[in-house]
Amino acid sequence: MTKLTKKEFEILRILWESGRPYTVSEFYSAHSDLAKPTIAKAFKTLAARGYIKGGSFVQSKTNFAQAFSANLTKDEFLQLRKNQLGASPNLLFNTLWKAAPDKDELLDDLSALLDKYRKQSETAKKEQ
Repeated sequence: MTKLTKKEFEILRILWESGRPYTVSEFYSAHSDLAKPTIAKAFKTLAARGYIKGGSFVQSKTNFAQAFSANLTKDEFLQLRKNQLGASPNLLFNTLWKAAPDKDELLDDLSALLDKYRKQSETAKKEQ
């Protein structure tokens, strides 16, 4: 799995969060902080790498454009990333942190997971 640029990852994150397909023009209209050629190139690259997939064609004023949606869920992406990175905790956390719209919620979720696994580990040690 090739590492994504910040802009490619941001586009993928938006596709996950929106849960809907976008054409390049629709994406640009909704997120004009990115240049339209950048969006088009990122869509092409993400599709070639299998991160997004082309779907139906949407008619605009003068032509048809293909709408693209995420080809894998955020969890599937993170699992692939984890496998690629050899499960490095720091890199995994950085990936999660960048993708998290609510940082406090992410920290709460991670704390709960750590507590859960600590308890499981303590229970396993007692049983030995």
